[in-house]
Amino acid sequence: MPELVNDPNEAVRPNFAAEEYAAARNVLIGANLDENAAIALLENAWHANNAAEREMWERQRRAEGEAERERERQEVEARERREEAQMLEEESVRREERKKYKSKYTEIAMDPTPDTPPEILSAYATTRLQKGLYVEMWYFTNEGLDYALKSASSVDENALVQAIDKEGNAVWTTAAASKGSKTALDDRDLTWDQLSIAIPRFLDAIHAAGWTDQRQAIMADLFTRLQAHPYRASRDPLDRLALLRYLLEQQRLWHQAVEARTGAWNIGVLNKNLLRRAADSVRRERNDREDAERARMCEW
Repeated sequence: MPELVNDPNEAVRPNFAAEEYAAARNVLIGANLDENAAIALLENAWHANNAAEREMWERQRRAEGEAERERERQEVEARERREEAQMLEEESVRREERKKYKSKYTEIAMDPTPDTPPEILSAYATTRLQKGLYVEMWYFTNEGLDYALKSASSVDENALVQAIDKEGNAVWTTAAASKGSKTALDDRDLTWDQLSIAIPRFLDAIHAAGWTDQRQAIMADLFTRLQAHPYRASRDPLDRLALLRYLLEQQRLWHQAVEARTGAWNIGVLNKNLLRRAADSVRRERNDREDAERARMCEW
């Protein structure tokens, strides 16, 4: 049924006695109806129709009101969704900015200036430890900390560069975290004084990086047993060098095995056979150098 356009409550009953309604009256006049009865019948019919239209109008008005309220509700919900989406987007932008520019948003402890500067590792070493990867002990020596200080002041740590992850995929990472120092020494090239300084820093760093308690204990056992081994107190420098050679080879191999299917082992327990091989290797290299030096001298 078509909707009403005009309010039937404001409708005025026509004058059915007027000449313009004569045709309608004539249709009804006859039988038992005279003209007055025909007029009354037309008036009653109009009132009945007007009452029906008023009811229809009221229903129509209610439906329109409900539709308007529903439209307003939907508009409010849509506006709230837009505002929420905008807030989430702005919060995401703020989080990304805080992540990208961490130094800008780092909370400052309101403590006095310390007497000695804090020991801060390089971004490269910190990133690799957070991933559980091998890091040369040199980065925990005094020279390594000096490098970290210089690199932090000369490199844009947030500059993005492309690198290859362990699955062989190209990924974007920060320049400071992707490259180590060109002057970093292998563990076997460190002195025992350097290693003794580096060990406590290394153990603190892997704790801060969230290594498991088991792995932290394994590493602590490794260094404790290396320092307590008889080679450490030997008067023969080749014995001490053999310990450093053993450390280098086993640490690297252990980290590779961690990610392999076979898994790793308790590196904290020293392998006497492998240590003996390291000592033999150091002595062979020493003998080869001496032989080469003698041959060179003979040529003169």
